[in-house]
Amino acid sequence: MELKEVKKGKFSFVYISRDDCSVCHVLLPKLKKLSERYPKADFIGIDLEVVPQAAGEFSVFSIPALIVYSEGKELYRGARFFNMGELEGKLDRYYSAIFD
Repeated sequence: MELKEVKKGKFSFVYISRDDCSVCHVLLPKLKKLSERYPKADFIGIDLEVVPQAAGEFSVFSIPALIVYSEGKELYRGARFFNMGELEGKLDRYYSAIFD
């Protein structure tokens, strides 16, 4: 999938990480579990070792990074450490506004 196309989905989670990042490995299962609450959302994981140009395309300077898009608009951006409760609240609001 083309990197620019990832942003155009109705509701897309873009998780950017690296294989050698311990925080990335801890956070990934939590974010995947959280994404299951949003069945109409797309969860896209990008490994910067495999797709290094993603850092420039998504303007990511610190990993892990989570960016949430809806039809080309960035709704949320978080990097390094996440407050899962705050993130969940925001995603609930966005998801219900988009799909309800």
